[in-house]
Amino acid sequence: MTPTLSLRARWAVLSKPPADSSDYRVLRCSDGPSEMAWFEHVIRATLFGTPPPWSTAGRPGEVLPWISFGVCGAGAEGTGNRWITVSVTDWNSFAEATWDSSGRRSATTRCFLVPYEDLARHGLGLVPLWNAVRPVPLPGEAEESGMPQPVLLTAQADPVERTVRRVEAAGFDWAAATAAVALEAPLALRARGDRFALDRIGVIDAVVSLLPYGYRATLTASTWAPDATADAPWICYTKASSPRRRVVHEDTPPEPVSPPARAHLARLRMLREELGTDGLLRALARRTAPASFPGDDGSRHRTGRRADTHGEG
Repeated sequence: MTPTLSLRARWAVLSKPPADSSDYRVLRCSDGPSEMAWFEHVIRATLFGTPPPWSTAGRPGEVLPWISFGVCGAGAEGTGNRWITVSVTDWNSFAEATWDSSGRRSATTRCFLVPYEDLARHGLGLVPLWNAVRPVPLPGEAEESGMPQPVLLTAQADPVERTVRRVEAAGFDWAAATAAVALEAPLALRARGDRFALDRIGVIDAVVSLLPYGYRATLTASTWAPDATADAPWICYTKASSPRRRVVHEDTPPEPVSPPARAHLARLRMLREELGTDGLLRALARRTAPASFPGDDGSRHRTGRRADTHGEG
């Protein structure tokens, strides 16, 4: 039976009140009004583009919802104050929809912060983390009474067999090569046909499951990042490009170039022969000490774009 985990999560909501003429901003958070500026810093760091107008058609995965993952808190090798963030940008339901003073429908970002130590202890992947936050409504302004509080998330720990299936669905050779290349440069994933957001999370999860778990302590990732920069987010679906970012098509395993990346790919293949895919994934999941991607000077976790670029254009 799959273990059920309870995770306490801090949270914040970034949007606009009805008929508002100001920029997007944090309206509510779990830590009270004095921490709204800090939460806005955290959320902006994983806003990688401006959603199209809500009435605009688009390809699955490129229209809302957009789901992004990030990290904030401890630097260096510490884990005690390190938080993994999950941000979900979407339109409210029609019953709760709001329009700003210019008649544009407002988008809302729900952001959850979960302690890295809790996730690492159970080897929780991106898919079960997303499934834990997906059904959780955050308190509306009218629902709040007294001091806001963290919310309790219910997560299903992933049995390794499920992670094996995600890796096999992506293709072990492709996922292993892509994981190795992620040790060289940020990735621009190109989908094979249309992929919805949850499918994209599964592919990204398959890739990072073939790295030591500790890389999740510094990972930024997104199901769609139209304005991805040279190195943020580190792994994402995007059409943006830069000389630094490696483009990886889902039907073509990339070729690692650097000796460390080549060595990692060779090690993955060797361990898979010795341990099987499930044994390989278990071994990687046990390596929870935080690890940094190359060239990460902390800039990927500083304030990102302005909040007024969030929402309908």
